[in-house]
Amino acid sequence: MGTVIFGKANNKNSSAQVVITTLALTSATVPYWNIDASAAGFALREYGFSAASNSFAGSSAQSDEAAFLAYNPATSSGTIEWDAQFTLNAIYPTSDALYSIATTSTGANISGSKAPDDFIQDAYEPGLSFRYRINEKWTAGLSVTAPWGLGTKYNENWAGRYYAVQSKLLTVNTTPSLAYQLLPNLTLAAGLQIQYAQGTLSNAIDFGSIGFLNGVPGSNPGTQDGFVEIEASDWAVGYTLGALWSPTPDFSLGFSYRSALEHDLEGSVDFRLDTTGVGAALSGFSGAFIDTDGRAKLNLPAITTLGMSLKATEKLTLLAEVGLTEWSDFKELRVKFSNPLQPDNFQTYDWKDTWLIAGGIKYEATPDWIVRSGIAIDQTPTRDATRDPRIPDATRTWASIGFEHKLSPSTSLQLGYARLIFPQEPISLSAATAGNEVRGNLSGTTDADADMISFQLSFR
Repeated sequence: MGTVIFGKANNKNSSAQVVITTLALTSATVPYWNIDASAAGFALREYGFSAASNSFAGSSAQSDEAAFLAYNPATSSGTIEWDAQFTLNAIYPTSDALYSIATTSTGANISGSKAPDDFIQDAYEPGLSFRYRINEKWTAGLSVTAPWGLGTKYNENWAGRYYAVQSKLLTVNTTPSLAYQLLPNLTLAAGLQIQYAQGTLSNAIDFGSIGFLNGVPGSNPGTQDGFVEIEASDWAVGYTLGALWSPTPDFSLGFSYRSALEHDLEGSVDFRLDTTGVGAALSGFSGAFIDTDGRAKLNLPAITTLGMSLKATEKLTLLAEVGLTEWSDFKELRVKFSNPLQPDNFQTYDWKDTWLIAGGIKYEATPDWIVRSGIAIDQTPTRDATRDPRIPDATRTWASIGFEHKLSPSTSLQLGYARLIFPQEPISLSAATAGNEVRGNLSGTTDADADMISFQLSFR
């Protein structure tokens, strides 16, 4: 969110110029769960313990657990009668940034910290999966996941406050599915995605710069701040397809496709004016900066995956996965306002398609103990020219391990750990870019990593 100036007052006789507020809706949230983006962009992949413990290797090719439903609906074919799993992932990130430049569009230095830290927030991500065998050929599945999420929060007085203060995203995806065993070694499946998204975004408004550029007496760039927040929500429906081919008992290939979803988020936009009266003066002659409603389209990308599972020995299984996320559909975010005096605003992202490549193992140490491990590279869709503090993303490396213990023939307990490593990435935002005119200039680097603990209970 920020502001755009249309025109400038050149002399005391010029007419009032139009000043609008702009909102770049990049996320959605529910206040109860604070979800961090632990996969590239603001995607979340860790729907189940086994997948996360293998760094997602073989997730679409294994059918021995209900949680694999979220990766491939055809894996419901692996249930004998019924089974269910409850998963909880706890994500503990560390983050810091160092900005060398933070100036207004007039060149004035912006006060506040240029070295924010811990702006990516802790997250707790639950998941639920259930499978049921209808008859010899048909099985049904149900998974409830949070496939997209974001949680960043900065101090309201930090130096980059005109670009971001708080950004949250949560999507809850309910996916019922059916699978049919077409051949003895081939299962096909399809399901629906029923997804709810709710979000909050906020940032400061530099009324000092807006007033200065529009000739308002007493305006002082970078010192007369207001605040704006948008909360919005929406439902969307999509589909998922899957196939599982097992030419031998020791080898499986899995394919899945999860369709893109388009949310038309709608909600309220609330403004807080500065205490010096500059914002009130601007609002009075322009009709802007008044509480209103807003709406924005949020395009969530399609995901295609191909997985492999190969039982190399009696105890050791080799796993691999390749996934394509079509982030290139995420070109911009445009907001429309109910207030006719606030024209549409857009923010350019121009993200690119990304690949996930993962390899892992499953080792059945004893009849009651299973060890899983894996490593993955998950590309970032962001570009240096458009990366911003709301989504300070980077290509990440996953390294994970997990342990499963069978408590009884029908119950097992799983515990896993993953380390996410992010390289340092630049942020270079300019007031000369459309939409950033009074957000100012912000340049520096951002860095992060994270630890994730996975807990799961399985019932058969």
